[in-house]
Amino acid sequence: MTTVVNRAEAAERAVRERTARLEHELGDLDDPGNPLGADHILAADGRQQLLPVGERVLDTFGLNAEFVPRELGGRLDRLDVLARILRAVFRRDASLGLGYGMTSYLAAAVVWAGGSGQQRRRTADLLLSGGRMACAYPEPAPGNDFLHNRLTAVRDAGGHRLDGRKEALNNAARADALVVFAHTPEAGDDASTAFLLPGPRSGGEGVALLPRRRTSGIRGCVVQGLEFTAHRLGPGRMLGAEGGGAPLAERVFPVTRAVGPSMALGCADTALRTAVAFARAHRSRSRASLRSARTRSALVDAFTDLLVCDCLSLVATRAVHLLPRESRALSSAVKYLLPTVLTEMVYDLSIVLGAESYVTGGVYGLFHKAARDLPMIGLGSAGTAASRSAIVEHLLRVPTLTAPAAQAGPDRAVRAGLFRLFDAGLSPVRHDELTRSADGDTLLGSLEDMAREARAARGEFAEALGEAADALVTELRLLREDCAGPAVRPSPRGLSPRVYALADRYALIAAGAACLGVWLDGIPGLPGGSAWAALALARVVGRLDRTAVRVPEAGAERLLAEVLDRFDDSRSYDLYATPIGR
Repeated sequence: MTTVVNRAEAAERAVRERTARLEHELGDLDDPGNPLGADHILAADGRQQLLPVGERVLDTFGLNAEFVPRELGGRLDRLDVLARILRAVFRRDASLGLGYGMTSYLAAAVVWAGGSGQQRRRTADLLLSGGRMACAYPEPAPGNDFLHNRLTAVRDAGGHRLDGRKEALNNAARADALVVFAHTPEAGDDASTAFLLPGPRSGGEGVALLPRRRTSGIRGCVVQGLEFTAHRLGPGRMLGAEGGGAPLAERVFPVTRAVGPSMALGCADTALRTAVAFARAHRSRSRASLRSARTRSALVDAFTDLLVCDCLSLVATRAVHLLPRESRALSSAVKYLLPTVLTEMVYDLSIVLGAESYVTGGVYGLFHKAARDLPMIGLGSAGTAASRSAIVEHLLRVPTLTAPAAQAGPDRAVRAGLFRLFDAGLSPVRHDELTRSADGDTLLGSLEDMAREARAARGEFAEALGEAADALVTELRLLREDCAGPAVRPSPRGLSPRVYALADRYALIAAGAACLGVWLDGIPGLPGGSAWAALALARVVGRLDRTAVRVPEAGAERLLAEVLDRFDDSRSYDLYATPIGR
């Protein structure tokens, strides 16, 4: 046991040191002399460019090593750690986080899931030498129209000939390697295949860059299309088997859906931090000052929402390692819920800033940038509608959701493994397990046991916490009843619209259960003792039933004090309270 604890402590120490080094190299956002400070980031955003000094800093840090598995020479062994480190970049500039980092990882994840040993080695070497990648994921039927288009690859002289266009691809022009999914008609009418090919800079024939698309958010990212005309793909370019593109994408989506939104919490962190700075600057009778009940409530609600989102993200990223068959539903809940919650959070904070929320420069310009960037981060081939469909499929298939609530809960050790913030003992991702149907739902199956533990708790906020936990259990019971009812069964006319409302409820109940689990099994010393958990559950349950629970006023005051302390001490507004800009 001591050896396990020591290993976990050493692993956590290494993560903290890495994060601290990256934070130090990125510097203080508020320092006008910092070339990666707010003024320079906003100026680059106005020019619709990535800040060159930012890319050089990430090159020096070796950020690409975070995307490469340890067995291939990189630093990637846990998805929750990957997201935690990338938050430092997203906290400064979502364009830099997406354009430099996340785009390459989204492409590499396909190679890790389906590539041959040689393809994996070549991709690792490319990234570790500072190369970039881009990916043209397949577009599911319920996906985003913004990215809806198709490539076709037909067999040709031992390889394939690629035709078609992809209208919007981040980093297309700068990518050293591309991962594309193309329709392969010889393998079946709806069959697709993944290919790994050199980027357009390699000079291959039959590849043309389309004009850049200007976007309202992530302006520094160069989003443009690619057109292929009889582009030759030689042997060895396929990732996996011909016709295996859809199953391969399904193996990747649980990974990317969980980790991408978790990284983006850094962007929401900056929005909250800017709002706190604004409120702190208004010490008079202004409605924006900290004396205003509306301002105090908005700051506490935003902080609570960030903690809720982080709890669900933590569970989803750890489930990819621990419960791969269940991770498809959990990662879909993250991808479905977080963009909505964070967008609403930024809107509520904009009321605090008033007209200043629209300025594009100066002290509060980062708020407007975050408000524009956050919705764009949620775009992609595994978007909101596709994620909701994955949740619906889980609701219709998993027996745990229709079984009596009195059934035995999951093993305590398995349950606790989902909620630990600091833990070195995660197994590598088993990609072949990610597409297999779940035979249970560990998170929701744990809720009733966790609620009983919450009711037995002692302390200032124990009563409020137990009340909120009971309300969440009631919501789970109602969800189970609805999942067992005839209204959600498929009919010749398709699924009832009511089924999709159940996806909303599932995602919220999962978020509440994640908060309860982190409070019970995560780490001691999270903000405000039990106050944060009581308020987090109240926020979640309030979205399900506004009349179900009350919010303890003393708990709100405790969390407001934590918000202000973290602002003064320059610590992040997530579960980790990471020192930033030092």
